[in-house]
Amino acid sequence: MRYATSCALALIAAASGLVPVFGAELFKADEPVPADAIVLFDGKDLSQWVLCDSETPAPWKVENGYVQAGGGDICTKRSFKDCQLHVEFWVPLMPDRRGQGRGNSGVFLQGWNYEVQILDSYGLKSGAGDCGAIYSISPPMTNACRPPEHWQTFDIFFHAPRFDDSGKKIANARMSVLQNGVWIQEDVEIPHPTPGESMQDPKDPGPVRLQDHGCPVRFRNIWIRPL
Repeated sequence: MRYATSCALALIAAASGLVPVFGAELFKADEPVPADAIVLFDGKDLSQWVLCDSETPAPWKVENGYVQAGGGDICTKRSFKDCQLHVEFWVPLMPDRRGQGRGNSGVFLQGWNYEVQILDSYGLKSGAGDCGAIYSISPPMTNACRPPEHWQTFDIFFHAPRFDDSGKKIANARMSVLQNGVWIQEDVEIPHPTPGESMQDPKDPGPVRLQDHGCPVRFRNIWIRPL
């Protein structure tokens, strides 16, 4: 499984045009995070995060090595463009809810622009609004969800849109995603930000954003590698 996942990661990077830079070793032994990664949440505090669109400290509750959504979206203090992002998440069992009300959250890249959906979509035929979807644009190639109340992973490979010197967009954003080690999005071209076609693609770096959609979704072990 580890070999297969490593091969998949290499293929995704190649397909996305994200070429690794070889240098010092990324691992010395059994570390869970590569040496060149920026750790955004290690289970201890939210010092790397703020309430989005403010300088207010992130209000989400940290306990037992995870953080739980509640109190508004949170954003990283740092901004990024091309990146590899690792996120672990947990969706609650909400049998009284339906559709977008079941464990809804999302991971946004480059600000509030490109969302990978989080939802309790276990056992469903996935659509463009289900877990692992590039929201409203691309459903996952396969449903790789675990049941609710089990930890899951996203490994997201993001390539920001490109602009020429005059500010004209010359290449759309692109994204590949692994969910729980399964390749679910393959170098998908994203023609516009996922919240809506009327939004303009961002030219500048932006934060990673975690969505509070009114569901007690949990997160842990979040790290990023600028590419």
